Amino acid sequence: MTGEQLRTALKATPFRPFRLHLADQRKVDVPHPEFALLFPGGRHLIVATPGRELLYESIDVALIVSLTPTDDAEADTRAA
Repeated sequence: MTGEQLRTALKATPFRPFRLHLADQRKVDVPHPEFALLFPGGRHLIVATPGRELLYESIDVALIVSLTPTDDAEADTRAA
């Protein structure tokens, strides 16, 4: 995945929550664009993970294998 593809998903109107699938088999949910910070240049992403022991995920964008939409209702309950 490229930084530009990720930026497009983050700026989509209306925004649809999505799940990032990483090369190391981790999955990271992005329930709202305010939970994600894509660094200039698009090579690095920080995703806040509320309600988990780890407060954020630091991700090399080149290691994102795919992006899939998540159920809006499910994402809303996790974000609350």
